[in-house]
Amino acid sequence: MISFFEKYPVNFNFLQLNKKRNAVIGIDITSSAVKLVELSKKNTGYTLESCSVVPFPRNEQNLQQPNTYVIGQTIQKALYESKTKVKQAAIAVGGASVITKNISIPAGLNDDEIIEQIIIDAAKYIPYNINDVFWDFEIQGINKTNTSLLDVLLVATRKESIEHKIELLKHAQLKPKIIEVETFAIGNALTLLASQLPWNIQDKTIAVVDIGANLTTLHVIQRSRSIFTRELAFGGRHLTNLIAQTYELSQSDAEQAKKKGELPEGYHSNILEPFKQNIVQQIQRSIQFFSASQNNHRIDGIILSGGCASIPTIDTFVSDALNLPTYIANPFVDMAYSSNINLTNLSENASSLLVACGLALRNFD
Repeated sequence: MISFFEKYPVNFNFLQLNKKRNAVIGIDITSSAVKLVELSKKNTGYTLESCSVVPFPRNEQNLQQPNTYVIGQTIQKALYESKTKVKQAAIAVGGASVITKNISIPAGLNDDEIIEQIIIDAAKYIPYNINDVFWDFEIQGINKTNTSLLDVLLVATRKESIEHKIELLKHAQLKPKIIEVETFAIGNALTLLASQLPWNIQDKTIAVVDIGANLTTLHVIQRSRSIFTRELAFGGRHLTNLIAQTYELSQSDAEQAKKKGELPEGYHSNILEPFKQNIVQQIQRSIQFFSASQNNHRIDGIILSGGCASIPTIDTFVSDALNLPTYIANPFVDMAYSSNINLTNLSENASSLLVACGLALRNFD
């Protein structure tokens, strides 16, 4: 399992994993909120011990990167609201900051020799100086067409991306334990959806579409691994803006009206339906882009996550429009819940907690 703390980040040895198991919380920092999940595990399955979703202040939510101090304060608020006592965290890096490459190297090498080979060939795979990145790899197995080669998944990210995440956690008095790749966290969380889906995820190519406040991200997952990612500048904030402009409301009032469904007659036909059509168009374009770049590889199904996945019947709408089975992500369906959990809040936010849940699962590797 790849993590930038667990194997071979170059010149990055000051944070080593403690051999003794300690609880880890998953913290997902998006452009609009901090999302936290804490899990425990027994023989009967997982228990959701705590969770929280805390939005950034309104003046920070439209920024691509909210103020570092504000993020730290919001993490602290999320910790307080969740009532967790855990002080170690798993956090994700994603988007353009992460480079993922499937490479082939001579078979029969040990880990040290693989590292040496990757460093020698680094310029082919990583468009930065090897000393400016943290990187890790995972062996995928013997190449199917050439048994003299070994397939390796290589992941790298700029040091500044990792250091920024560490500073955010330290600001909230948390110890960073695992730095994960966002798409891998999603792959981890998909294992929790098995009972809700009619097919085995391991046998299918799944498009996980995360529709957040400012970004829509398509992650194509195959065998719990991302094979394609695409980000679009589109999200729930567009719907909020339409509501605010149409009904002359403040952004805050428009957001509340949207969540509570307290909008005038005509809202569904004049605003919500066109917005849902826009969602379909965004997904369709991204899938077409994926297929074109992957020799017409087909998508078998869609899983919707993020705040917009809570729009009523959006799964049916997307399924009918694209003729693909579509499901809403809820990784907590088969879990037990601690007394800390507000079930109403969980129901409203479950689909947006997929990454945080996948990060929390790293506690049990």
